[in-house]
Amino acid sequence: MSSSSATQKWCFGASVLMLAAYTGPAAAQGQQAEASQVATLEEIVVTAQRREEKLQEIPLSITAITASELETRGVTNTLDLSASAPNVITLANPGAAGIATVAIRGATTSQPSIWMDSPVGLYLDGVYLGKSQGGVMDVVDVERIEVLRGPQGTLFGRNTEGGAINFISRQPTGEFGGSATIEGGDYNHWVGKLNVHLPQWGILSASLAARKETRDGWAENTTGPKDAGEVDKEAYRAALRFDFTDDFSLTYSYDHSESDNTPVPTSLLALNGWASTIPGFFSGTYGPFIGDALAGMLGSAVQDAMTPYVTTKRPDKVSTPAGLDLWERTKSSSHTAVLNWQATATDNFKYIFSSREMDYSDQQSINGMPLTSIEVLPGFQWGMSAIYNRITDYEQMSHELQWVGEHDRVNYVVGLYYFEDDGYTRDPQLFSLFGQGPFEVEYEANTEAKAIFGQADWQFADRWTLTLGLRYTKETRDGFTHQWLTDGYAGAFVGEDAATCAAGRVTCLPSTPYKKDFTGTTPMAALSFKYSDDLNLFARVARGFKSGGFSSELINPLVTTPYHPQFSMSYELGAKSTLWDGRATLNATLFYTDITDLQTSLLIPGTTQSFLQNAGEATRQGFELEGRVLIADGWTVGLNYGYLDAEFDKYLDNALNIAGRPVIDTASNRLPAYSPEHTIGVTLDGRLLETQYGTLRLIVDYSYIDDYYLYAVNKDLSAPNAGGSYSAAADRIPARDLTNMRLLFAGIPAGPGDLDLSLLVRNVTDSDKMVQGIDFSMFRSANWQEPRTWLLSAAYKW
Repeated sequence: MSSSSATQKWCFGASVLMLAAYTGPAAAQGQQAEASQVATLEEIVVTAQRREEKLQEIPLSITAITASELETRGVTNTLDLSASAPNVITLANPGAAGIATVAIRGATTSQPSIWMDSPVGLYLDGVYLGKSQGGVMDVVDVERIEVLRGPQGTLFGRNTEGGAINFISRQPTGEFGGSATIEGGDYNHWVGKLNVHLPQWGILSASLAARKETRDGWAENTTGPKDAGEVDKEAYRAALRFDFTDDFSLTYSYDHSESDNTPVPTSLLALNGWASTIPGFFSGTYGPFIGDALAGMLGSAVQDAMTPYVTTKRPDKVSTPAGLDLWERTKSSSHTAVLNWQATATDNFKYIFSSREMDYSDQQSINGMPLTSIEVLPGFQWGMSAIYNRITDYEQMSHELQWVGEHDRVNYVVGLYYFEDDGYTRDPQLFSLFGQGPFEVEYEANTEAKAIFGQADWQFADRWTLTLGLRYTKETRDGFTHQWLTDGYAGAFVGEDAATCAAGRVTCLPSTPYKKDFTGTTPMAALSFKYSDDLNLFARVARGFKSGGFSSELINPLVTTPYHPQFSMSYELGAKSTLWDGRATLNATLFYTDITDLQTSLLIPGTTQSFLQNAGEATRQGFELEGRVLIADGWTVGLNYGYLDAEFDKYLDNALNIAGRPVIDTASNRLPAYSPEHTIGVTLDGRLLETQYGTLRLIVDYSYIDDYYLYAVNKDLSAPNAGGSYSAAADRIPARDLTNMRLLFAGIPAGPGDLDLSLLVRNVTDSDKMVQGIDFSMFRSANWQEPRTWLLSAAYKW
């Protein structure tokens, strides 16, 4: 994206907000003469620091999205949060709609496997969710979502080097009420939702929630049994609260979700990648063994066979290998129990227990074509498959004990934390397109983590508050890796000895265990100054922590070499203001993050395998702006804008253009992944008409994400310090925008409740940009924005 284009979009969004802010009071003149009748923005309360606090007073870069906003904007899962807060993008992993890729201020990982943790923590009611597999959660009876930007290493702890997203469920109210919703749209899209809160019975209050969604695929599969992008999923939640006394309660919740989808459409984007064109790749790889002429002919034959399937636009049809069933299935269940004891008027003790089980499996063909083999010469077949079947079993359990107190001018939180998880993945693969035989890999990735933490706020003067926090974490990571040759795809064991595997051009590894302890200390400090009742200023410094571990998919004895934790120091200056008698808010943050021990990928010379190492340093700095304005009674405009400048200061990697490929510093020639320079979100919620039969509202939700890269790319592959693999020219995702609109007729009287009717149109402009992809070195695949869709809904609330 050009700088001028980004500036124009930013100026447009800022102009909308500022114009609304300045004209709002004027527009309201004459409508209400008495100040007591002037409408104001809803005050939002958050629990990001383990206690209830006003959003506008907490010294954190935090965005809170309320239940009503989630509903009107059509936010149904993690993927709908992109650009809902500054410098935040959420994506499905390439080809896998159930695996989340979340980036906050450029902190992310696109690795979908269970051996690597994301630097952005996902939480459900404060409980850490360990892996990106299964991280695309549906919204079921959620009260709000809190998006915390920057390290949250004191109170949240594990893997929050970039930030945290906390889904907070609605607790049982003890009063009868709820809602029932039915939605229907194109592609045979159906959604049913039910939320019920039951009357209190003695000491017991209860609530139930359920959501079911089905949809046909939006891209026809011309060769397979199911279209790409089909959805069939359901989620349930039950919550019980036992109020034994006024001061002692137990809340138990059970969450269950299942999905049985087809992978999102994957198309063949280009017949070149970071390494070369297909003929060049085959000549370089096979020329020394079979001769340059035969290798060149082989590469040309493969390229000719793939060419008809190349498309540079969003496809409405795809082709996959005939007879190969493709799927993506997830099943997860979690139990959470919270004991709450208000020991004194100023001291509260809380114990949180949680256990979660997840089964994830998918089978995918990721080269965007239906071919399984071609005849290069009479009697000489060459495989064309790039398929795999990934099966994961995962369990986690956590215990947390909190002491939250308030005495005079001091508030504090002290806690103990224990977490353990056990993950196992089995992965049959067939990449005959690369000349490999069928093989299977299995690995375990297990964690045991213990932590002690504390944080205190001291109001040492009428307007000044000092916050100090500290967390100490000790983790043990262990597992094993095993790979062997099989008799056909997902077939029987053939062998794992070097000679047998070499004959099938597969690297094998006998079962190899590993284990390592890691520790981390993460302090934070913040100073806030309440300049007035409507303006709060703060400065914050915090250390972030991303866990160490092992590169479990590495088929090499180096798999036993651990990568160590990644740390960061983040510095923030922020202002939170409430303007025009509560009719507007405007918050701004400047941030600078210094990352050390950066976990980078290093290729093993002479192979296509890579492993993580701590061989980098980086800085991320930028600016964030959020505002809301009630421009007139019933009309609200919101804006968020994020600017991010991310760069590497050190990035050790194998040189591309130096004989022997020694390890060199490639930082000045590298650009980071998933770090768009600009993100913009604009919302409009306006009342068009108010009658005795209901209120007609218009909701517009616009987001813009600047261009970014899929990997840590080279600016120039011919530069003297080019290293690793990927190229900015090949692996750039173009800038894109998305506009959703809803027309809502709300509050229609119907018996004991109200009826809401609405029409939601997603992707109004039918934007068709690429959003994800994979660079396979000699060709590239792509995933795309979904086409424009509509959804009619009827919701009855009582």
